[in-house]
Amino acid sequence: MPARQLTAGRTLAVLLGVAAAACDNPNPGAPLGTFAVTSALGTDTCGGTAADTSPGSFNVTLSNDQGVVYWFPDTGGSATRGSINAARSVTITEVVADNVDATDAGAGPCTLQRNDTLTFTLAAGGAPASFTGSYSFTVTPAIGAACSDQLVAHGGGYAALPCTITYTLAGTRQ
Repeated sequence: MPARQLTAGRTLAVLLGVAAAACDNPNPGAPLGTFAVTSALGTDTCGGTAADTSPGSFNVTLSNDQGVVYWFPDTGGSATRGSINAARSVTITEVVADNVDATDAGAGPCTLQRNDTLTFTLAAGGAPASFTGSYSFTVTPAIGAACSDQLVAHGGGYAALPCTITYTLAGTRQ
């Protein structure tokens, strides 16, 4: 049985900023507001137990520093950032690789790569009232990795690899 997997819960932690890239200034640029965000499971090609079927809600504070929008989670994690385009859309990406069946004796044979994408569009105005978007991640075995132990048929949490899970997001200014 695998020691751990790149589950939606672990992946949503990245969305919430727990494992995201840090910013030196906690609030760079002009504040855009604090938003109550609700999320819902959209698509799931991973099957098994990888998806968090009720991801819930959280708060996020946004700021804009000369076209770079910062996403600050209320979880105490670090901020992530992405550029805003003319349509007021922001895309933030991150790639994480994790040896998911490591033990105290060392690395196991399966390293999974997770490609995260957070995309959202701000409503019009200098202080937008809301945003809508999505968060998705794709899980793929690294080249040469032996990951069959991660499949449901072998006691793992994924029905298939590679796979993708997508959540819809809606944020309303508090």
